[in-house]
Amino acid sequence: MSANRQLSRFVRDALANGTSRSEIAAVLAQSGWSAPEVAEALDAWAETPFSPPVPRPQAAVSAKDFFIYALTFGVLLFGASYFVQLLHGLIDWAVDPDGLGPSYSLRWSVAVLIVTVPVYAVLSLRDRRALAANPALYRSAIRKWLIYVTLLFAAAVLLSDMAAVINAFLSGEVTIQFLAKAVVVALVAGGIFLYYRADARKSEAA
Repeated sequence: MSANRQLSRFVRDALANGTSRSEIAAVLAQSGWSAPEVAEALDAWAETPFSPPVPRPQAAVSAKDFFIYALTFGVLLFGASYFVQLLHGLIDWAVDPDGLGPSYSLRWSVAVLIVTVPVYAVLSLRDRRALAANPALYRSAIRKWLIYVTLLFAAAVLLSDMAAVINAFLSGEVTIQFLAKAVVVALVAGGIFLYYRADARKSEAA
């Protein structure tokens, strides 16, 4: 039996015997368990007078969830990168209309968006409908992990964008074209970050 299962069983038996949570926490701390481990073990059981102890709902994990959510967030990040590339190309064209014709990179960006936008829209709508019908899906461990991976990616892009702007100012290489591209990156990455930050809060509150 794993240590975590032993701890969970001990807490369950102690609560069933009427031992208070403070007494359980104290004896576990004296036995070498860390405060986060003790808090997690106690939090797994609802604070109700019912006996035996009532377990709290746990995060669900399934291969199907991994496939759906990985596809959703993968399509989002893939499409967002090409959306930024398309806008950068359009900025270059606006600055110098004669210097940039319809290029392969612009055509490819449009082709990628034609595929990824409807796919992401369908997957996202499916997710919202499923959450509305069953709010317990907010507890999906896979969904939470991929939301935070997306937040990490967006935050890294935002920080890199800020660093690039500061470096350009320090080196005296700031142009309207450069600033416009930096704003595009900040708006796209920032929009993704804010949208899924709100979603992460709902997941943590579930």
